[in-house]
Amino acid sequence: MLSRYFQSNEASRPKEPEPRDVGKRCRCFPFEKPRDVGMRSRLTWKATGTVMDVLERTLGIRLRVDGLENLSAHPTLYVANHFTRAETFIIPYLLYKLREESARTLAHHSLFTGFLGRYISRLGAVSTKELERDNLIVGDLMTGRKNWVIYPEGTMVKNKKFLDHGSFIIDSPEYRGPPRTGAAVLALQAESHRLRYLRAYEEGDGETMHAYEEKYHFSGPDEVSRQELVVLPVNITYYPIRPQQNLVSQLARTLFSELPERLEEELQVEGRILLSKTDMKIHFCAPLPLKAFLAPRGFVPRLLAHIQGESHLLDQTVRSQREQLTRAFMKEIYRAVEVSFDHLFCGGLQLLRENRVLKRDFHRALLLTVVEMRRDGMCRMHPKLYKTCVKVCSGKNCKALESIVTESVREGVLEDQGDFYWIERGRFEETISFHDIRLRLTTKVIANEFEPLVECVEVLRRNLSYTEGRLRCQLAEAMRVEQQEQYESAYREYFNADLSKSLQVGAPFDLVPQDGKTRAGVLLIHGYMAAPKEMRYLGESLCEQGYHCYGMRIEGHGTAPRNLSETRWKDWLLSVHAAYVRMSCLHDTVYLVGFSMGGLLALLKASQLGEQLAGVVAINPAFRLKDHRAGLAGAADIWNGMLQNLHIGMGKLEYVENLPANPEINYTRNYVKGVRQLGLLISQCERLLPEVKCPCLIVQARHDPVVDATGVELIREKIGSEATSIVSLKADSHVIVTDEHKDEVALYVRHFFSTLELASPLVPELEFHCSGY
Repeated sequence: MLSRYFQSNEASRPKEPEPRDVGKRCRCFPFEKPRDVGMRSRLTWKATGTVMDVLERTLGIRLRVDGLENLSAHPTLYVANHFTRAETFIIPYLLYKLREESARTLAHHSLFTGFLGRYISRLGAVSTKELERDNLIVGDLMTGRKNWVIYPEGTMVKNKKFLDHGSFIIDSPEYRGPPRTGAAVLALQAESHRLRYLRAYEEGDGETMHAYEEKYHFSGPDEVSRQELVVLPVNITYYPIRPQQNLVSQLARTLFSELPERLEEELQVEGRILLSKTDMKIHFCAPLPLKAFLAPRGFVPRLLAHIQGESHLLDQTVRSQREQLTRAFMKEIYRAVEVSFDHLFCGGLQLLRENRVLKRDFHRALLLTVVEMRRDGMCRMHPKLYKTCVKVCSGKNCKALESIVTESVREGVLEDQGDFYWIERGRFEETISFHDIRLRLTTKVIANEFEPLVECVEVLRRNLSYTEGRLRCQLAEAMRVEQQEQYESAYREYFNADLSKSLQVGAPFDLVPQDGKTRAGVLLIHGYMAAPKEMRYLGESLCEQGYHCYGMRIEGHGTAPRNLSETRWKDWLLSVHAAYVRMSCLHDTVYLVGFSMGGLLALLKASQLGEQLAGVVAINPAFRLKDHRAGLAGAADIWNGMLQNLHIGMGKLEYVENLPANPEINYTRNYVKGVRQLGLLISQCERLLPEVKCPCLIVQARHDPVVDATGVELIREKIGSEATSIVSLKADSHVIVTDEHKDEVALYVRHFFSTLELASPLVPELEFHCSGY
């Protein structure tokens, strides 16, 4: 099952040794015949694959891998961070799954007992107390017969405390100090010995060659790699981390009356990771060639190399460069963490200067940080991070937020005080046992993992320090730029000379009263297969009355029809969330006005905001479509998918031609996938109509040729708002926001706003700071 996530590269697979080489070289397994090693190893990998499939399918673990382009045929030492025991076999398993590469791994000697010891041995694990350990590693890397996976931290870093006053540190009961340099020494030795051996071969120095062959167990120059050894940093990030009792820990308690505290802690933390919906992200960083670390630096070293010989220089270089190499790959490992919502939330709590913070401001600072990190490419981000922050800031209930708040409250770090968070700052300063911190203070562990991303930390610190007014203006401008750049990027990607309109048609627009004073903000949401320009006339009419109008673009629209076919209704709603975030930063009073499908999105957003929203207008909302073929879109989409899976090109119905009322705005091709998503949106909106609590205006053309006007009765029956007005417009067209009925529509909307008596001028300082929008 894992294979669906990855693409193996046949050309980059390192050459595997013959079975006789495995037995001959591997002194860790002298008791097994060569054929047994290969056969048993393959069976063990197969069993491991079966277990991982079960974990993915039934328990929800999500294993994601990227950076595969960084894997190569060079002899490679993989160096990875270490947080759970499962990592001992996860990375070697992935390398075998992806590349049929049976890499060895170094594992703590305590694991080599009983069944577990036999199991990980067959996966290629070697004990840290193996007498021939270092020679085995160096020999494997010199010859390229096996790659290695080493965890340079030397222990599981349960507190994820990697940084102390700007320097890398390992802080555990067994060791406190800078990261151990053992992995760097082995890598530098392997590469320097490889170079020395090849030099001896060129010079006919048989004595030196024989010494190397005896020590590292190879038979001649043909077995020594001609490719440079590389060190490849690997980062493993888990999200979310929520330690608690689980099936594994409960079973252990049932079988054993008393469990050692350390074992119980590991079962609660690591069992939860494996048995819940946890993302395990593995990133292979760019490899670090060792040539730069072994080259003589400066005039004096080169002179000594000439006088004392290259061998002396290489030995000295290994000693002097081991710390530099260690810092280089540890920096890459920690910088490659995939930043999640938890990282920003916990890191933000730790950075706050005050104990009390307005939730809305705290959430806005997190989103502003995400937008800036993404814009400047500061770090790798979880694929749902931006979406989560947008949803949180737009007022939508979000499981990710609820989860980390619940965990923070449980740990005594946070108190939820309605509109405010109260932070117990002293909790972050408490000294917690290394083996207890994952259970008792997970928020600090998560914040510690975020700490090495120094640039991101400083951006978050700055955004948290802003006043409310400045924060609102900064986020509003950042979201405006973000949405404009998203559109321009999509336009370039999907541009079709025959099907795309001009760039201006699909661009979001702002309409601000000339005197700069606004009564409220109005978010305009266009219809299906349309573009922001569809709502411009209505916006201009409202702007004349003192409203700041923002014509947003729905994802997949304004570019080319194929773009729409690749989006889902949730993507459309996310566009509304993002646009609402911007308008709510600029205005305390915001109205939503949507046409056709935009009307559905406006009502759906209103259902999430409740009475917080000033009002919502839905014009010809597409609850019921007159073309009954739309109901078949789901079946057609499934049929197309089945043919695609069978690699059958004939028989597909991917799209139909469209003859819109406004061909200069609307797409002229309607994809089946898009129609199916529209159907799903209709169902979702209908289900949540009772949650709409704000004042509502429905404008419906009596003889709409596209939308069945009887859908209004559905709204009247199910909507939760007690202040709902329904206007039946005498019209026989659908796009009444652009045709001869547009002035009448605008009049109804203006009247609706006026009757709500919600004229609210913009806060002066916001008006000044945000004058650039």
